[in-house]
Amino acid sequence: MENDIIIGLGGHIDHGKTSLIKALNGFDGDNAPEEKERGITLDMSFSHLSLHPNPSQPNQTKNIAFIDVPGHEKLIKNMIAGSFGIDVLLLVVSASEGIMPQTIEHLQIADILGVKLGICVITKIDLLVDMPESERTQKCQDLKKQIQAQFDKLRSLKLGKILEFSTHIQATKTQLINTLSEISKPPKQPASFFRCYIDRAFSLKGAGTIVTGTMLSGKLSKNESVVICELQTQALIKNISHHNNFIDEATPGQRIALNLKTIPSTALKRGFLLSKKGCIRGFDTIDVVIYPLIPMPWHNLEVQFFIGSKKCNAKIFSLEPSMQDDKPYLLATLKTDEKIFGIFGEKFILRHSDKTIGGGEILNPITEMMKKKQKYIYCNFLLQKDFKQAFWQCACVHKKGFGLISSAQRFNLTHQDALKIAQEIPEIFLDSKNLVIYHPQTFQDLKNDILQTFAKNKNALLSPVSVQQKIKWASSDFIFKALEVLAEDGFIYQKEGLYLSKQNNIKNIAEYLQDTLYQTILAQNFAPLAPYDIYDNLHIDPKSGDNALKSLCSAKKIIRLQHNLFIAQSALKNLHLQMRSLISQHGYIDIALLKTRLGLSRKYLIAYLDSLDWFEDIQNTQGKRTFKYANTQK
Repeated sequence: MENDIIIGLGGHIDHGKTSLIKALNGFDGDNAPEEKERGITLDMSFSHLSLHPNPSQPNQTKNIAFIDVPGHEKLIKNMIAGSFGIDVLLLVVSASEGIMPQTIEHLQIADILGVKLGICVITKIDLLVDMPESERTQKCQDLKKQIQAQFDKLRSLKLGKILEFSTHIQATKTQLINTLSEISKPPKQPASFFRCYIDRAFSLKGAGTIVTGTMLSGKLSKNESVVICELQTQALIKNISHHNNFIDEATPGQRIALNLKTIPSTALKRGFLLSKKGCIRGFDTIDVVIYPLIPMPWHNLEVQFFIGSKKCNAKIFSLEPSMQDDKPYLLATLKTDEKIFGIFGEKFILRHSDKTIGGGEILNPITEMMKKKQKYIYCNFLLQKDFKQAFWQCACVHKKGFGLISSAQRFNLTHQDALKIAQEIPEIFLDSKNLVIYHPQTFQDLKNDILQTFAKNKNALLSPVSVQQKIKWASSDFIFKALEVLAEDGFIYQKEGLYLSKQNNIKNIAEYLQDTLYQTILAQNFAPLAPYDIYDNLHIDPKSGDNALKSLCSAKKIIRLQHNLFIAQSALKNLHLQMRSLISQHGYIDIALLKTRLGLSRKYLIAYLDSLDWFEDIQNTQGKRTFKYANTQK
């Protein structure tokens, strides 16, 4: 919803964040006993405020969702979890204390996480009432300059307004509410599929498991199933709640509570990701760009990695340092101790020794088997969002084709957008049906493989399907294109829908196939191969082979005993005579006895024994075949 805005409060401990929220909507975020006792916020709290910004349209509501996070330096992990996914930062600075360490750290974290707009509120201005007016004015002006100076150091977070506020002065409250009502939801580029990090999980009497989080992307409807990625388990959505109201569908940017069925709350943790089946995979090696906040020996550095509401340990392996807009950045690979279900462009924070040392964004969320130099080149293309060159690099690395099916996670692109980009690369072959791109050298290699097949067997009768039986990584459209080009270039020719060598002199393909298949199956005697193996060995198109086999069965030259077991009629007749002879010698025949004669696998033995049941004079008693009549000779 466009009128839903998520505002995260940041600032140093005891600068009045929780009191500000209480003044706006009456919600006391410090409601836990230990918070009341200590007088500080220990964890995130969530509340909202409904505004009617346009008096002429009283039915139009703007919903402001507040996420109040702790300001204590030892609780930064909770602050990071609360800041992920917010639209606007509401920075709270005490008029009496001014800018403090966590003021700066919260600003830096919000900036790294991609928040674009900040509103600064100077709180507790009533504490300056005893100052002379000129001194009070000068102090506020100096503080505003200091605040602006801190914002000017940031990469993308811009300062919108600086407001003065006191819980005891109604006019300041009115001014803040009017400012909030004027804020427009900033544009974002969410993924095309549903994603939501869990920030709380608990059990509610009469309802069961409840999880809360911010809808990052996609849509979610009541009675749908979601996947808890870390558990690879599905759960049904019984109900969706948004600002204490039940809704049928949730959309990006909303704070939601989900009532999950079939999974206990004790199995869930803060940081687990909810998504849809088949949309996203997890990896413990990802490639990133890091924006350092302080100089560090980054290579081989062990850090705490924060993404969404998840926290885990990671080790940094530097690819190579670079510069961007005269500000340092580092391309690196992160090795994490948990699987990260990330997407391209997703922001993260890095901490070391209880300090926020930097952060960045995911460039490659999927583990790639690339050499370091290749990965550095690839990550530079991703950093520049030059997906055309990134696709080409992937085609160079993936010699058997690069699949665009994972574009939503890998590049934050829809399949349609990925196809458009691939169409702009003239050198590659694009299989738009199967979402695969192939390097031109791969195309040449495929043509060479086809020509080698004809060199080995001048009577090969190929089709895309028959080639794919041997070259399974190649799509049928890719193979078809290779066959067509070879035919156009005069290396092979097409006849009756099949591709033949120039040395092939077969006049009647149907007669050739029937004769070849019959002679092959006859030569294999009692151990004939499955048809698809015969087709593969003879380089025969499966559909044409099946048609020939049907004709042989209709003519009773070949007998079908099971789904993939065909035997020459003369061989089967000979086998029946041998089996009757065994019954005459031993009084019966079973699998064990037949195996001593033929030495074949159970697949054959069972089928051959079953074929004895066709005869009226044979009886089957618990797997043993005997003659019904004492004088039976045949």
